[in-house]
Amino acid sequence: MNPQTKAEAERILSVLDELLEDLDILMYLPPYYSNLTKDELSGLGPAAANQLAQFYDIERKVELDAEGDVGTHHRVVVSVLGHLRKQLFVNNTSLPAADPLARFKRVIVILRGLMYNNFSTTVEEDDQKLQILKDTVSREQHASADVKALNREFITEQKLRQTEVSKKDQAIHKLMEEVQEVERKAHEDIMDYDRVATERKLLEEQQAAQEEAELEAKVEELENQLAKLREMNQKDEGLLRADRKKKENNLSTIINDYDKEMTQKAAEREKLSADYDEDNIQLAKVEEELKAYTEENNNWDEEDKIKQERRRHNGAIKSRLETSARQVQAFWRGYAERNNLKKRSKKGKGKGGGKDKKKK
Repeated sequence: MNPQTKAEAERILSVLDELLEDLDILMYLPPYYSNLTKDELSGLGPAAANQLAQFYDIERKVELDAEGDVGTHHRVVVSVLGHLRKQLFVNNTSLPAADPLARFKRVIVILRGLMYNNFSTTVEEDDQKLQILKDTVSREQHASADVKALNREFITEQKLRQTEVSKKDQAIHKLMEEVQEVERKAHEDIMDYDRVATERKLLEEQQAAQEEAELEAKVEELENQLAKLREMNQKDEGLLRADRKKKENNLSTIINDYDKEMTQKAAEREKLSADYDEDNIQLAKVEEELKAYTEENNNWDEEDKIKQERRRHNGAIKSRLETSARQVQAFWRGYAERNNLKKRSKKGKGKGGGKDKKKK
């Protein structure tokens, strides 16, 4: 692509980009000026609000007269788009996008992509893409033949399935007849059961009435026995009350004697408590004296331990000093002996060397 063609392609793409930016703003504008809220108009500013009002007025005039002032309409649209772009209207608005303009925007986006691809490729690349498209169409034709074959197989399989379904429908019809026969027999069994249950109920009601009469006779007999027992119980109750009164009197005497005895015991307890407190005071004094004596005795034991420890320590030091002295003496004797040996060996070597010289 030569520079002039490239520049023209870039200009066309930039025009499409500006159109997309304008569509981004226009698709969020409502169809009427009254749809804009006061907050949105105040956020745009007075200049943008006046331009919008003028834009909507011209829109209404153009709708009524198709041959109206198109040039003025174009200038007002350009001015409104400039104001709204500065105020970032798309980022701040809460209005929904218009579907027709949104669809038109998608068409322009697809057109820009096609033109960009056309500008970005060479003639050879376009031929390659055309060949790829032809290959794709050929494969789709072969695929359609395969689909037809599959459809024929599907029809055959469908007929087989219909045959199987008809057989299963017959089997189901037969089973339904068997179910109806079973339900009829079950209904007859239920009717027989209800008849037997009714007869048994009548028999049980008769037996229950007979048992109820017997129970009423027994209840009457028991009530007579209860009346006799109540009469006997009243007599026993009188005797028991007299005995209870006598026992209560004896118990009162015993309680009085117990109270006197407890009064004496309380006095003795107070006396013993006073003696106990005095003994505790004396015991505390004795414990203090014992504690002082114990501390003194412990101090003496501690001093004896310290003296013994000092004697052991002095003995250990003395033993180490003696051992060290013996080691020093042994080292000194060894050192002196080695020096004497060195001196004797030097003297012996000196004498031997002189004799050899004289012989020569």
